[in-house]
Order: sequence, then C-alpha cells, then structure tokens
Amino acid sequence: MIVLILLNSLLFLLLALLHIYWAFGGQWALDIAIPATRKGKKTFKPGVLGPLTIASGLLLFGFITIANSGIFYNLVETKVIHYGNWAISIIFLLRAIGDFKFVGFAKRIRHTDFALYDTKIYSPLAFAIATISFVIGTWS
Repeated sequence: MIVLILLNSLLFLLLALLHIYWAFGGQWALDIAIPATRKGKKTFKPGVLGPLTIASGLLLFGFITIANSGIFYNLVETKVIHYGNWAISIIFLLRAIGDFKFVGFAKRIRHTDFALYDTKIYSPLAFAIATISFVIGTWS
C-alpha cells in the first residue's frame, strides 16, 4: 500500500512543479498541454493564477494521499483524509472520462496535438491516478 501512496504523491508533486514552472513563464510542453479546436486555436491562454491554482490543488492532493499512510492522523481526522481520497479518485475519473469535446477518453476532437497526447498520456494517467486513489481509499 505504501508504494501506491508514494507513487500517487510523487505524481502530484511532479505535476504541481510542472504547473508552477508554467505559471512563471516556462514553455516546455505548454503547447501540447492546452486543448485546441479543430482549426488548432487554443481554447484558453493560461496566465499565472490558473496554473498556480492547479498546482495548489495538486499539492493538497499529494498531502491527502500521503496522509493515508497515517503520518498526519494526529493533525487531521481520518474521516477527512478518507473523504478527501475518495474526492481525488472521483475528480480524476471525471478528468479521464472528459468533457465530451476537448479532453478525456470521450472527447470528439481527436486530431490536434493536444488530443493525441491526451489519448496516449493525459487521460490514461488521470485514470491511473483515479484507480490508485480508489485502491488507497479502499485499503487504508
């Protein structure tokens, strides 16, 4: 169980660091991380606040996940940790399914650079995180 907890926590930390990098002007992989229309127009332009908000959420998810190991039971009620873990699982399952247009397994727009990476990497990663979070929540 500890391996799954550490794996998900590490994923959350790495994803948070990537979003912080983007928030402060980093460009690596940014153009393939934003959904695009069929004509290739990006659906939004990230500023500073968006990526930092996502990074904060990912760090919180990492804290909740690592808390399943028991190291924070004296700081946070176990019930809060378990509900938080179930919420993480649901959030990432919904992300994997998608919005039925630009992101997720159920997306309709499938031939942009983002869509190709979403199909091969982002949605499977979201599903893996959801599954691991479900297992952690079931066994902890």
